[in-house]
Amino acid sequence: MDIRIGFIGCGGIAKAHMMRLSKIEGIKFVSMCDLNENFAKECAEIYGGNPYTDFRKMLDNEKLDACYICIPPFAHSGQEEECIERNIPFFIEKPIHLDLEKAKMINEKIKEKNVITSVGYVLRYFDIVEQLKSEIKKEKIGLVRGKYYGEVPAGGKKLWLIKKEMSGGQLIEQATHTLDLMRYICGDVEEIYTYKFEGINNKIYPEYNVEDALTLIMKFKNGIIGNLTCTWLLKGYDIDIEIVGKDVLFLFKRNTIEINRGIKVEQYISNIDPMYEEDLAFIKSVKENNPKYIKSDYNDALKTLEITIKAHESEQKGQPIKLTV
Repeated sequence: MDIRIGFIGCGGIAKAHMMRLSKIEGIKFVSMCDLNENFAKECAEIYGGNPYTDFRKMLDNEKLDACYICIPPFAHSGQEEECIERNIPFFIEKPIHLDLEKAKMINEKIKEKNVITSVGYVLRYFDIVEQLKSEIKKEKIGLVRGKYYGEVPAGGKKLWLIKKEMSGGQLIEQATHTLDLMRYICGDVEEIYTYKFEGINNKIYPEYNVEDALTLIMKFKNGIIGNLTCTWLLKGYDIDIEIVGKDVLFLFKRNTIEINRGIKVEQYISNIDPMYEEDLAFIKSVKENNPKYIKSDYNDALKTLEITIKAHESEQKGQPIKLTV
């Protein structure tokens, strides 16, 4: 039996998922929804399904086995709740929300209904990440450092990305991937402190109102300390994670890990498509009604969201913040 899929949001990230889902046997696209009718129609013409501009009408009219929610951070307005009410498993792109309290309420509803969810923290699905986690368990780790250096998205032309009230800023919208992988590898965080820098990009891009750079200091529950630095001052992109243990340095960068023990450096390269693996895991979980293949569900992603949102609270208050999720 085919898995009947609907999409809420038909932009670039949605199309990336559609392309990969089309390669998975037993998938049937039944509906495409976007506020831009042309986007919905274009995707429906390529992959199939009926186009909509109202997600509630789509959910009322179509029988779905699963739904993909691929919308900008500011656009969350009941999509998750409607899927939960109808017991429809859903995949949602990060960040899961801009309002932490609303995200907590959604999470409680998910638990009540026992709905299968998956969140788009795609880096977790690299095979080398599991290898890295396995290697780290053997070592005495004390420090982790993450980096997300990028340029102003779309040259400042997509205004929602450079407006804090719409995207949340670079940490919440993009560097969240790096932060989430640090959590996945090193464990949960209990306390954070944040500094920011601003004053360059807002003079170049008139509507730019997010930070230019941010440093987040973290204390993990297991005693490890770490930091994440992100910026939109760069030209191009540079993203990596370093993990330091006694006589060993681990480096994750793009699709590669290095294990440096001083006298010997080992390198491992992944050749898989992590987004395909992410989509396959969700579909398998829906088919079997078992979330065991999913590496980041809504409940887990809520922990990453709390860190990114409270990082800005820490910066504003000028003090450390303890986490509660």
